[in-house]
Amino acid sequence: MDHFEHKTLVTKPNQLTYSYYLSPSFHDQNIQTLILVHGYPDSAQMWAGAIPYLQKLPFRMLVLDILGLGDSSKPTDPSLYNYRKQADSLDQILRCEKVGGKVIPVGHDWGSAICQRFYLYYPERCSGLCLVSLAYQPPTTEPFILDEANQATTHRFGYPQWEYFNFFTASDAPDLMRNNMDRFYECMHGLYPSAKAGEEGKDIWMREMFCVPDGMREYITSTGKYTDYTVPLKSYAEDTQVKKQQIDRLFQDGMEGAVCYYTSLTTNTMLEDERELCQSGKRSLDVPVLYIGQTGDWVCRTDLMSDARKQGLVPDVEEKVIEAGHWVLYERPLEVAELLGDWLQKRFAVST
Repeated sequence: MDHFEHKTLVTKPNQLTYSYYLSPSFHDQNIQTLILVHGYPDSAQMWAGAIPYLQKLPFRMLVLDILGLGDSSKPTDPSLYNYRKQADSLDQILRCEKVGGKVIPVGHDWGSAICQRFYLYYPERCSGLCLVSLAYQPPTTEPFILDEANQATTHRFGYPQWEYFNFFTASDAPDLMRNNMDRFYECMHGLYPSAKAGEEGKDIWMREMFCVPDGMREYITSTGKYTDYTVPLKSYAEDTQVKKQQIDRLFQDGMEGAVCYYTSLTTNTMLEDERELCQSGKRSLDVPVLYIGQTGDWVCRTDLMSDARKQGLVPDVEEKVIEAGHWVLYERPLEVAELLGDWLQKRFAVST
């Protein structure tokens, strides 16, 4: 992304700086706009492997550093990570760049959640939506209670889907990650094929780290069952330059800000906004939606889009699954870009 133009904007009313990148000749092209939005704990650079292919499409791109990461502000007040506030900030960026036409947000992980709510708050701005990893999570009037959510998912899936929230919301988590950064990197990018009957050879590392009580804590601190164990890395993560870039950036970003995404949800800072969306009937994604899931993603499960689909909340959705883990933009960037390009070509009369 070296040839992209790096810009920042201080958004109101909270005076938060958002960092973003514009594709070459952004303002000289009267074409549709893709907004690329990464998740935790990444930055706009996560999209670098997909961008060369995407640049062949007749779209311009705005690539965002979400709040708490990259070169954007890193507040430690969880209420500032509110979806509505972030949607408002993204709208301010679009207005600043004089993007008057409709856009297609493309989000991964927390970026998917931000893109979903951007559509709900600014449907007139969107002609389509692409969600990577995290399926559509409709607004609800009920508070998010972590223990209850983990009990429910244990009953449904056989494991507590949101167990890792307990680590990320712990007061000592930022220091533990910072002091054991190599181990934190391995938590995200390890490879651990199962030997269990019925799932032989299936990569279960994410489940072991994210969905087992104290799994992430024990691995990062080299305690418990992980006292003398270091997981092998996926092939892309073995690249020393990739590892150095990611770890250096995480040290630069600090760890206190971005964990507020998790605290914001567990403390229900967005509950009233979500209730307002429900009361106003704004729960449906009434534009073409592309969902791209991954077989090795034990948190953002590929079957979760069916929940919203069965409720009639994603009436026009195309679902694709890639053989990869959660961090698919590092593992299979070209495959993601090609699926996105094919969908754009079909739904928006785009020639590749």
